[in-house]
Amino acid sequence: MTIKAFGEFELDQDARQLRLRGEEITMQPKVFDLLDYLVEHQDRVVAKEELLSRLWPGVIVTDTSLQRAISLTRSALREGGMENVIRTYPRRGYRFCLDQPSVEPAPRQAPAGSPLERARASIGKHDWTEAVQAYAEADGVQTLAAEDLERWALAAQCAGLLLDAVDPLERAAAAYTALDDRHATARANILLARIQLESLETAIARGCLRRAASLLQDLPLCEQHGHLEWMLSRYCCYVGEIPEAFAHAQKTIEIGRQLKNADLESIGMLYAGVATQANGDTERGIGMQDEAAAAVLAGDVSPLIGGIVYCGLIAGCCNAGDWPRAGQWTDSFRRWCERVHLRTFAGSCILHRAEVFSARGDLTSALRELDEGTEILRRSAPWAEGDASRVLGDLYLSRGEFEKCENAYRKAHELGWDPYPGYAMLQFFRGNAAAALRGLQRACEPTHWVAGERRGHYLAYIAIIAALSGETGLAQDTLAQLEARPEQCSAGAVHAFVIRARGELAMATSDLVTAAQHFRSAVRLLKELDLPIESAVVRMRLAKTMAQQGDREGAELELGTARRTFETTQARWYLNMCNNLLQEL
Repeated sequence: MTIKAFGEFELDQDARQLRLRGEEITMQPKVFDLLDYLVEHQDRVVAKEELLSRLWPGVIVTDTSLQRAISLTRSALREGGMENVIRTYPRRGYRFCLDQPSVEPAPRQAPAGSPLERARASIGKHDWTEAVQAYAEADGVQTLAAEDLERWALAAQCAGLLLDAVDPLERAAAAYTALDDRHATARANILLARIQLESLETAIARGCLRRAASLLQDLPLCEQHGHLEWMLSRYCCYVGEIPEAFAHAQKTIEIGRQLKNADLESIGMLYAGVATQANGDTERGIGMQDEAAAAVLAGDVSPLIGGIVYCGLIAGCCNAGDWPRAGQWTDSFRRWCERVHLRTFAGSCILHRAEVFSARGDLTSALRELDEGTEILRRSAPWAEGDASRVLGDLYLSRGEFEKCENAYRKAHELGWDPYPGYAMLQFFRGNAAAALRGLQRACEPTHWVAGERRGHYLAYIAIIAALSGETGLAQDTLAQLEARPEQCSAGAVHAFVIRARGELAMATSDLVTAAQHFRSAVRLLKELDLPIESAVVRMRLAKTMAQQGDREGAELELGTARRTFETTQARWYLNMCNNLLQEL
């Protein structure tokens, strides 16, 4: 049996196990293979190309896959306090080193004209892209101090190169550890947790947060305690622990007020609002997020925290279907990012703009945003790739391109996002109402904060599809559930969808007068929200109701307006439906 021992770890090559004090540490196969190979060749630096060919033979993968495997390996070793043994050698590769990494103190002044001087000067000018390039050059000719590694990571994030910030941050954490600087090590781990969570690497993020909490334990209250709390709130939102998320957000606000720190007060208010919205109180939750954004506009908040606040608020508006507010904040956010030279949120801006364009019926612009922004999304907002696929599916649904639509929805699901309610409508259009309803009911389960924020939307569509498919009992029960908590459906487009659902239920039970009243109210509200396609869809339902009442002229008038909307927006699927109704008349 071949066992390699280091620190309190044992690497059992035959059993393919890593054990810490006799207890197995769960590792993915590729991650174990990486650690095993580095330990086996610890006498030298192993080139990136060698590792890629060894771990993924015959498969073309990017450096990102290797970086992710390195991070997962360090996360596993972090439990035994040995994450620093995997050392990065810039432009060369990685080495397993049991000796502590050397730490070179930052020189007070870099040599004139040197890459390091350029990098520091670029940071001061907020020229983030130049700073990243200069730091990479400096890294090739000298050992960078921990502070410079951290600044390099900051520049990469601000330049929209989120994943490129991981390696310098991990090296900064190792260097701070060697200096026994607990505050700085905790700060680096909190920053790493944010990047890993946005990369959907929840296990690594959790490990980083545990490490930060351990480092800050028993230390006097400081800014990092507040940053740990808001990151814990964000993590709890992601895994669906909404009450815990709210509690951590409240602690963030308290620490911010105690330390008179605008960053902490603002980010704490944001996540308190997110948790409140996810818990079903949409208007109050978005109001709290508005308050957080007001502090950003006042200029009291740092660029990265300000960007997170803006981005969170816009996501909340989109999830609530409050498109006018989402559009206004998106425009404001874009101008603000340009003013502070910030590109780290370029990917999320693309997603939000595409969603707003789609809601306003500008399907061509929405599709162009997503097509042109694919690479930016991957580099700066990997978390948003799945949600972007959902929006893409909605676009193809309106255009009647069902095969592309299904592929987009399936990709969204594979990337961890619910493709509803669009996927449910696709299934309904294909004649599978039962599957559509089952999917929507699953999506209502509180697995993460997005499910909570969109729950009113999902419930409204359960009622609509149930009524359309003759399941009037389910439609009645769902509407009763919505009416029991009006705060989750009183804002934005969700309110209009609930009104439409009431109309569909009235129509299914042959109460045509009531149905027409509800449809007219829904059309009016959707027009006020600048949602032309949704408004035109309800006009078709209104026209059908009017035709059944004998008002053919009124029905043709409604259908004519709907038809012009579908022609203008190129919503071909709905245009075909509208033409079929006109032929029936």
